[in-house]
Amino acid sequence: MKTRAYIDGFNLYYAIKDTGCKWLNPKLLTEQLVPSAQVDKVRYFTARVSGAVDAGAPGRQQVLLNAMATVPEIEVHFGTFLAKSNWRPVMLLPVARRTLTDTTGTHTVLAPGDVLVGLDADRASSRHERLPVGSYGSGRVGGKPAALPNAVKAQVFTMEEKGSDVNLAVHLVNDAWAGRFDAAVVVSNDTDLVEPIRIVAQELGKPVYLLTPPNPFGAATPLVRVATHQRHIRRSHLMAARFPDPVVGADGHLIAKPANW
Repeated sequence: MKTRAYIDGFNLYYAIKDTGCKWLNPKLLTEQLVPSAQVDKVRYFTARVSGAVDAGAPGRQQVLLNAMATVPEIEVHFGTFLAKSNWRPVMLLPVARRTLTDTTGTHTVLAPGDVLVGLDADRASSRHERLPVGSYGSGRVGGKPAALPNAVKAQVFTMEEKGSDVNLAVHLVNDAWAGRFDAAVVVSNDTDLVEPIRIVAQELGKPVYLLTPPNPFGAATPLVRVATHQRHIRRSHLMAARFPDPVVGADGHLIAKPANW
């Protein structure tokens, strides 16, 4: 069964980053979970990470990309990272009526409401502030505590990855229309991919295997409904699909796994 795999790189990475299995060969992972697959192409969708928060992150990512480059079937497609700042409401601190203990062992219980924060003696520019304190209540959005209507707002710096889900969807549908595979494997739990998976599986009649990265909530129901088959990626699959350490590059140089991976 001629098979192509479509890997949502960041969706997979954030799901496995604490498993000790980031040194991962996505082609081998596909073959682990779909043994009947004859994988002739793996399209891996990612973006070059920024070093704004972690200066070592771009270098570690490049080492993994160098390892992937030793597998002829893997083709990497790059989106972009967009750095921006936005004003966002600050969530209330949900510690009201709960015991707070500092490093000296002193216990404090705060009542709901605004807590006055005094001056910082070490900073001449310090000013008095108010900290909204509340408790986990019934007001929720998407299963999470909702911000207060009068919540304090702060300007926050964010890095947003752009393009990978669109690129994956386009290549999945385009390859299907062009008859480049008999079956597709999609590694993601992003519901933005529901429609392209539905088109390939239902309108074009090609099997689509959904491989769900590890997460506490399982596979997203809308994806399961449109995919032909669904498999859960378990740590045992990740362990069996790791690159050797080191990997031998095309020119004979050794590519060593980043520390702590």
